[in-house]
Amino acid sequence: MSNKFDCNEFVKKLSFPRLPGSDGEKKAQELIESELKALNIDHYKKESFIYTRFFMNFLLRIYSFLVGMQMIFLIILLYFRLFYLVILLAFVLMITALFSREIRKKIQFKFTKIGKKRTSVNYVVEFPANHKDKDKKQNIIVFAHYDSISMSFHPIFDGVIFLFSLVGGVIFSLHIIFITTLYILNMIPSIELIQFFYAFFLAGFYSLQIFNKRHNKSFGTADNATAVANSFYCIDYFSKNSLENTNLIFVLTGAEEVGDYGADSFIKKHYTEFNISNTFFFIPDTVGANKETNLYAYAQGLPKKQYSPVIKKNIEELLSAGQESYKIKPLYIPPLIHFSTDHAPLKPFGYEFMIFLSNAPIHSEKDNINNYHPKMLDDFNAFLRDLIILMDKNYKYKT
Repeated sequence: MSNKFDCNEFVKKLSFPRLPGSDGEKKAQELIESELKALNIDHYKKESFIYTRFFMNFLLRIYSFLVGMQMIFLIILLYFRLFYLVILLAFVLMITALFSREIRKKIQFKFTKIGKKRTSVNYVVEFPANHKDKDKKQNIIVFAHYDSISMSFHPIFDGVIFLFSLVGGVIFSLHIIFITTLYILNMIPSIELIQFFYAFFLAGFYSLQIFNKRHNKSFGTADNATAVANSFYCIDYFSKNSLENTNLIFVLTGAEEVGDYGADSFIKKHYTEFNISNTFFFIPDTVGANKETNLYAYAQGLPKKQYSPVIKKNIEELLSAGQESYKIKPLYIPPLIHFSTDHAPLKPFGYEFMIFLSNAPIHSEKDNINNYHPKMLDDFNAFLRDLIILMDKNYKYKT
């Protein structure tokens, strides 16, 4: 059965700036509701939530700056020969730098009440499984955010600042602890402050993050109109083709670009409904924006930690069957790389998930319809549809 939903046309419709809190966001919500109505989906839910931009607009921008300021303060303490304070603060700096990613994750959802309160909306569409025993069904939940954002700096440069603050902060703290300890133990006659001069360069580099302002200039074609279009494709398909063993839920999330708050709101509201042993999340983000391949991010860090062995196994089975060329490849995210999307709120709850993406010019004016490849989105639509069908077929209730 052919689908009446036109993905390519929808991507064009949704390609306009839509920063959370802007008129563009409201326009996107109106478009989503219009498309749901056109597909005769009248059982969707609108779940509103409150958020602020404090984390994205303030905390993230000053974090690296504060790492740099600790370095400068350490040199000042050395100059005044406050050696024990130097060692104490150097340990603080090392922890701040070494665990910066973990610290940022810890605070991301702790400051939602600081700053101007804003309201956004998640759209939830659910297709219950045919299986009558509700306790013997799995849940597949698809997150796709509909907002967009642009930044003064390229996202890669933003990542470089984070990486430098992490590595540079650790190296500097170890350097200063080592030299100060040797001096306290009378193993060296003096401390030459000139050897710590590189701290001024690092501090200045980190301070650039303060100028990385958030704007409303990105058309958000890849990030994330393509994923919303993919969700609508699947909504249309599975509204006509129900699953036997799987409750299928699509969540079009708001306020992702200012801290993943739509996903955070959904999981905090519904986590008691979803057992971690039989609930799996798909997070498509920037799919269809590379003319050669899409990617699935399956693991991160060292030692390598898989996001979902179950989903990965099903993906490998689907690809090895060779019935269709889906043009999708695995992606391992190396250690020290900070990567965040709607999966971030899921980690504290222990849910398995998989992120789907492509190499796209996100968070910039270049994220527009000119850098979108309809054929690649079509390939991803077929891939995700068939993956859901395969996971439904393979699901076995564990007693």
